[in-house]
Amino acid sequence: MDKLTAKISAVRSMTGFGTAVCNKNNYTISVEIKSVNNRYKDVAAHLPPGLRALEVIINDYLNKYSLRGKIDVYVNFTDTSGTNSIIKVDKNLLLAYKKALDEIARTLCQPTQYNFSSNDLIALSVYPGILTKEDILPTVAEIKDDFINTLGEALTLFIEMKTTEGKNLCSDILYRLAIIRDKVALLCDLAPSIIEKYRQNLVTTLGEYLNANDIDQTRIIQETAIYAEKTNYTEETTRLQSHLQQFEQTLSTGGSIGRKLDFIVQEMNREINTIASKANSAQAGQLVVDVKGEIEKIREQIQNIE
Repeated sequence: MDKLTAKISAVRSMTGFGTAVCNKNNYTISVEIKSVNNRYKDVAAHLPPGLRALEVIINDYLNKYSLRGKIDVYVNFTDTSGTNSIIKVDKNLLLAYKKALDEIARTLCQPTQYNFSSNDLIALSVYPGILTKEDILPTVAEIKDDFINTLGEALTLFIEMKTTEGKNLCSDILYRLAIIRDKVALLCDLAPSIIEKYRQNLVTTLGEYLNANDIDQTRIIQETAIYAEKTNYTEETTRLQSHLQQFEQTLSTGGSIGRKLDFIVQEMNREINTIASKANSAQAGQLVVDVKGEIEKIREQIQNIE
């Protein structure tokens, strides 16, 4: 399990698959683990009836690695010796069949007491349910070590696949974070020009109705300041940049980080929506749309992260 432990710090996807088989002289154990996205951890162990006690071991191992998602573990046991099977007779069902045959005989006015020949017994034995084959499974103690080793091998491959998928997710997310950072930088650069454009429009509009000497420059400054206060989104861009940094830092920690990333994305979305309501500019509006699109793509990707 050392190889598996070394991978715990990496970002993992909730999608994974791993399988392993243990072949012994007289039996075979196979373990298959697969998972899909789920908000919480939901483990379902599928075991042979006589080996239900192994579920405790499965849960202990999965809990050790803080896995999240809908996880199914399938365990199969096959006796290859041919000596661990018995044939059972359902005595109650056999007597019920005999009673029915007696009733048939009485109905046909035939004697109901007679000795069964070998052929009669053979014919009777093939009645549905009379004879059943039952496999005698070993005790949990007898196969525990082999099962743990097989589970460990399957779990190692399972984690490796989840880690590989996680790296791919991270690559795409980092790419989109870089796009958002560039767009936010453009929004920061654009902010002063939005105010200046408003001031120029105000002067132009007043110039259409007033002579240049009649324009109150102090009032223009006041109106521009009021407009600047309403449309100033500096705090939002600062917080958004901080969220981007927090997001990357969280990615670098690895482990089960999906819920934390989801929270950060919600905060990023909140800030960009506020910017959209403040920035009275077509150019800023387009940048906001671009950022919101990238945030949504990131949100979809982190739904796959543990």
